[in-house]
Amino acid sequence: MPQSSTLSVGWDVHQASIAGASVAKAHDADAFSLGPIGTRQADMAQLVRTRPSTATHLVCVYEAGPWGSWRSRDLTKQGHHGWVVAPSLMPQKAGNRVNTDRRDAIPLARVRRAGDLPPVDVPAGEDAARRDLSRAREDAIADLKAATWRLNAFVLRHDSR
Repeated sequence: MPQSSTLSVGWDVHQASIAGASVAKAHDADAFSLGPIGTRQADMAQLVRTRPSTATHLVCVYEAGPWGSWRSRDLTKQGHHGWVVAPSLMPQKAGNRVNTDRRDAIPLARVRRAGDLPPVDVPAGEDAARRDLSRAREDAIADLKAATWRLNAFVLRHDSR
């Protein structure tokens, strides 16, 4: 069997670990679990370094979530593709209620190979920093308003002028 040029790697990302699964571009290729890895950049770099021995193009896909889009930017910087997909667009089988990390990572790799899910736009590092600054400013303004309301209520309760 000839070697496929593209390898799709699905990641089920959590705070403490990442479960990986990969599937080659060939239609008859089976998906297999890569097991859990750490969430540090060095752990992912080690996994990415070993994958090109099985394919020349590497596409890693994971669901959007609170764990950041820096993974996609880091993979792009290394010359690979990092796709972030919307979790709500993932196809679900009826009655499939058992969720394990391995069982979540394999469909990500298969759906990526089939080309059924488009990636979401990942903001550049500068855009993400601007968004964080804007959110921090909004939070500070909301905290100031809440403190002002509490102070006014305190003054009214104690009939101070």
